[in-house]
Amino acid sequence: MPPQDEEPAESPPTLHHSPPGPAEERSPRPPGSSPWALPPFGAPVPEDAEEPPEEHTWSPNPRTGRRPYDDPPEPAEFRHGQPYSQPDPPEPRTGRPPYGEQPRPQPSWSWQAEVEEEPRPPRRLVNRPDKLVASGPPPSGIRRSPEIQAEPEELPPPRQPLLPPPPPPPPPPPPQRIGRPPGGRPARPDVLVSLGPPRGGRHHRRSVRVPRRATPQSFRLPLLVVASLLAVAVLGWFAVQWASAPTTTGITLAVGDGQSGDSAFAAPGQPGNGSRQLLTSVASAGSTIVAVGTDTTSPIARPLFIFSVNGGKDWELGTVIGPPGYEPVPGSPGRVTGGNGRWLAVGTDEPGPEGRGMWTSADGRTWTAVDPARLSPFLAQDRITDLARTTSGFVAVGTTVLGDGTLGAVAWVSPDGQSWSRVDNARIGTSDKIRGIQSVIAKGDQVVALADPGAGTATVILRSDDGGANWLRTATELPDIRPEPGALAVGKDGFVLVPTGQRFGGDGVPVHCSPDGGQWSECGAIGPLSPQGTGVRGLASSSDGIAAVAESAWEEYVVFRSGDGKKWAKSTDLGHIPGTLRAVTMTGDGLLVAGGDARGPGDVENLAVLMTAERGKAARAVPLDAVAGLNRLARNTASVLASGGAFVAVGSANGDAGIWTSGNNGANWKAIESEWLGGLGRQELTDVAHGEKGWLAVGSTMADPVITKPLLVTSGDGKGWRPGPVIDVPDGHLFLAPRTVAAGPAGYVLAGEDQTASGIVPALWFSPDLKRFTRVGKLPAGGAGIRIQDVAATPSGFIAVGSSGPAERESGVVWISSDGLSWKAERRVIPEDARSAGLRHVVARDDRIVAVGAAVTDEGSRPFAAVSVDGGSTWEYSWLPAEEAAVVLDLTASERGIVAVGSHGRSSEGDSSVWASADGLTWQRHALVEDGLGGAGAQWLGAVTISGQRVIAIGRSTTGTTDNIIIWRSTLTSEDR
Repeated sequence: MPPQDEEPAESPPTLHHSPPGPAEERSPRPPGSSPWALPPFGAPVPEDAEEPPEEHTWSPNPRTGRRPYDDPPEPAEFRHGQPYSQPDPPEPRTGRPPYGEQPRPQPSWSWQAEVEEEPRPPRRLVNRPDKLVASGPPPSGIRRSPEIQAEPEELPPPRQPLLPPPPPPPPPPPPQRIGRPPGGRPARPDVLVSLGPPRGGRHHRRSVRVPRRATPQSFRLPLLVVASLLAVAVLGWFAVQWASAPTTTGITLAVGDGQSGDSAFAAPGQPGNGSRQLLTSVASAGSTIVAVGTDTTSPIARPLFIFSVNGGKDWELGTVIGPPGYEPVPGSPGRVTGGNGRWLAVGTDEPGPEGRGMWTSADGRTWTAVDPARLSPFLAQDRITDLARTTSGFVAVGTTVLGDGTLGAVAWVSPDGQSWSRVDNARIGTSDKIRGIQSVIAKGDQVVALADPGAGTATVILRSDDGGANWLRTATELPDIRPEPGALAVGKDGFVLVPTGQRFGGDGVPVHCSPDGGQWSECGAIGPLSPQGTGVRGLASSSDGIAAVAESAWEEYVVFRSGDGKKWAKSTDLGHIPGTLRAVTMTGDGLLVAGGDARGPGDVENLAVLMTAERGKAARAVPLDAVAGLNRLARNTASVLASGGAFVAVGSANGDAGIWTSGNNGANWKAIESEWLGGLGRQELTDVAHGEKGWLAVGSTMADPVITKPLLVTSGDGKGWRPGPVIDVPDGHLFLAPRTVAAGPAGYVLAGEDQTASGIVPALWFSPDLKRFTRVGKLPAGGAGIRIQDVAATPSGFIAVGSSGPAERESGVVWISSDGLSWKAERRVIPEDARSAGLRHVVARDDRIVAVGAAVTDEGSRPFAAVSVDGGSTWEYSWLPAEEAAVVLDLTASERGIVAVGSHGRSSEGDSSVWASADGLTWQRHALVEDGLGGAGAQWLGAVTISGQRVIAIGRSTTGTTDNIIIWRSTLTSEDR
């Protein structure tokens, strides 16, 4: 045969619509029930229902406790730019405590010195049973109402001054450096004060207890008096030391409280739920059936495992140990096989930055991700196409890119799905003879595989007698037959091969048989087949025989069965399946199970589909709506910002862009209904900013299945939104969209990425007035290898931060601009003790620029902060305190201080976390575990903003079966504000 051009084999026409692909977005404990698994929350109370403050007054000093949530708003935060000059609003006057109650301080994290008092019994406001109080932890459970009413500020009673003078403080300690705990500073046991790396040593401040000794009764009173005076003196000395310590920043972050955001961030009347699920493979062994796929409904994709242990009568959602959490999951299951106590699922996509997906199970119920460190036999250029269960374990086959750029065959064998050995193409066949292997099946340790030829169109048949460790090429070549997964089956007399997705002359499809995989011959035909169909879609076999599913018309299927692969008869009409059939299997009892996906009621909704059919009976759909934990609502709040007395959150809901607004309390949210936020395809907003010309929200729209374009919407008041300036997308650009935005006195800057066939580069735009955006034509070093993660306005212009290089050799990138159009690169940012580091978020506060990122050290990945006081030219570093793995997911600043939010703990089991700082170098971490902010599964805060004293953060709580939005509200105070 004449040689053909080197190209991958054409895929069969399996897609009838455009379902979404997996998201591009990482002792584990099994997922438990959700912290939000309670009756529905009460409906939000309208903001105008908030009670006005009483006319009583209170002294504004000292500033302790938490201010009410209905305080008038203050200037906008510095998250994406400097605030515009405006006078500070007057401090409000609030009512005093209810009659008969004494004021009490609110619980908070503070760096301020406090004199310990005698313990008092806990007290609660009788009209606020849901409030957290300083006297002790709240009861278990979560507050059910999303509305948090305004409350008067309550001040502690005045304290008496210390009588004995404290000893003089020692000389101030030298400036602290990264990796060293602050010397000479005691700390309270309930406050984290370490500036150094985890396990680097922490000093805890404890109450000084004076030991008592047995004395005669006549000396007891004088000794008690002396002990009390000594204790007061020591505490006074500690107070002076605390006040003079370098980490005494004078800011206080209240404990705050959490609430569910599910009802607050509802979709504004969109059809369906925006679900994006598909099933890619089905396997069975005995009475156990497992269907696998992926779910990209939520921002972080999750692998799907749906199983039945009673032959398809009842179905449940499998338990997955490991991600997803706040990190992207490494791939999604594309193939599954198993039996005899060992199951294996693997990803069939090219591995992304997060790695390769592979999961093992002993029973098909509980699945555990394989440690990436054990997957070294799989190279970055490898792609798994199929796998099979053998007597000795598992065999996987696929393709690899060779050194000369051509495709070659590759296989892997494993006894347990955890430890793998690689079989290179040199042991299978050189690239001039064999390209990639596309399909594999096993009968015991006899293995048969179909491969692409090095030249010509004849399918290459390979065989192995030892479970896939050694391969032979058979003498049989089948011309004009494409090797595809699902084309092989095992019968009682050997192996069966049927071409899939192909039609031949006549009204049937030929069948080929072989007793051992060596010699093949045509042994029968499947038909007659309807001329409207595309032929056989896949084979399934078990001890009950062989089944072939064929398409009889558009989205209509029929089943043929055979006992030996030679004689076939029509068995069952599956009828109309409005979607794509992707995989089939058959149990030992002859039950046929087919999996795939179908279109939902929304224009971008995609639903998983499972069908079962007994021999000679009509097919029925498995009611997947009844599978607990399978369905989720498509909602995401990507960013939140406060300005001018209003809160604006942006994201997506049910496949359309979403905008929600709130008044000055941040508890009641209203979805914006606008025709400009929806339309054909998928839309989402990823960031929002407020400048002199109004609000600007940015994101992307995907009206074309393969082209992603910019989406900009603007508003003058945050309530009415309209389309923003149009950014043209040149031909050949597959993805061109902004991800982040900053607003300053000079105008607005957008940052995103531009993806073409030649690669990905960052993209920047600038507009002085929101009328027209100009793309930056010249980037530092052409932008090669750069990923811009965030932008902010500074007193001198703008700053953009990101990273360059692969994850293991990443370095922080800083670009600065005075006008938003001309940019220059500053020197790379990386802490001294780190092997690699990248910047993720940046804010500007006065003349101080604060950026946070992630660095890799000998102890693993750790969050760090970098501070510049000269516009980004030089940087000083510090580590954010964390006892476990931690990540910062958003950063904001105001005149009172800087707040970062994220998660603390492993991605799949971390709790919400918040860090606060007055200068960007000295940080204190506060664990959030109450009110659904921690607990079973993974919780994190991903967006934060500050308005005056009020801090609002939005995040997520997710387990294997639940997915909820969470809101955290707190107050931030400082000594001078």
